[in-house]
Amino acid sequence: MNLFCKKLLPICLILIITSCGYTLRGSINMPGNVKEISVSANEYSPIVNSINKILINNNIKVTSSKNKDLNRIVILSEKFDRRQLSMNITGRVNEYEIIYRVNFEINSPIEKSTDSIVLYRDYSFDENNIMGNSDREAYIQDQMISTASSLIFNKLIAKINNNN
Repeated sequence: MNLFCKKLLPICLILIITSCGYTLRGSINMPGNVKEISVSANEYSPIVNSINKILINNNIKVTSSKNKDLNRIVILSEKFDRRQLSMNITGRVNEYEIIYRVNFEINSPIEKSTDSIVLYRDYSFDENNIMGNSDREAYIQDQMISTASSLIFNKLIAKINNNN
């Protein structure tokens, strides 16, 4: 029994986990011929930095080249909007909604497609804690940028896999 617990049980568990198709979160099925991807924007864009981090973490070389033989992500525009979501009895804001819009192109050597992502988040506003509110809004914006960059990356992977 001791031999079974120490040696055979871990081997059996590893075989069961791999046979059911389990993969670690964030692992991708990128074709081996994709070694370099171009990421650019018309003006400074924080989402470009976020996409670059994702690509580098997946061992893909990032460039800003406009070479038509490369897969390219071009951020056309991005914009944050904020609107009042609810108000209290005295007419002061209780909640805000943040809207993040990103327009982008994914260009492969074969075809070009334009797409957009719109994300919505809301948060409670406390007029007695202005500094905390601005920090919270900045945190939410960072999370929205991260989410949008992951969505763009997933769309890129889908497009590459469809073209191969």
